[in-house]
Amino acid sequence: MKRFTLTLSLVALAVLSVAFVSKPVEETSTPLDQDSKIELPDNVKEIVEAKCINCHKPDARNEKAREKLQWVKVPDMNKEEQEHFVAEMFEVLEEGKMPPSRMVERFPNMKLTEDETKTLLAWVEKEEKRLKGE
Repeated sequence: MKRFTLTLSLVALAVLSVAFVSKPVEETSTPLDQDSKIELPDNVKEIVEAKCINCHKPDARNEKAREKLQWVKVPDMNKEEQEHFVAEMFEVLEEGKMPPSRMVERFPNMKLTEDETKTLLAWVEKEEKRLKGE
């Protein structure tokens, strides 16, 4: 009888210890990897290089534009920076703020065409969906 009680006690202890073993927790949020970076497709890159990058690059003469955005840094933005960038791009494009009217007065060819604006908006919308996981 002692043997039976001892065996039963050991089995119960084994069952209880297995029940309370902590299970590894799966990580639900993934850090940004290569697939979650903003990418500029060729058609967007053409527009940016032709109409945006001269003012928004590390060695640009316009300090305000240089501080506001540097296109070379866009691919390395973290998720929060990407979300801010996308929101800013929507506002700038929808309100026609870029390039600024002073620039367009001096250089009319810098004005975004309707097609260029549509292309950029479609790209920004796609990036917004990617950030939301859609």
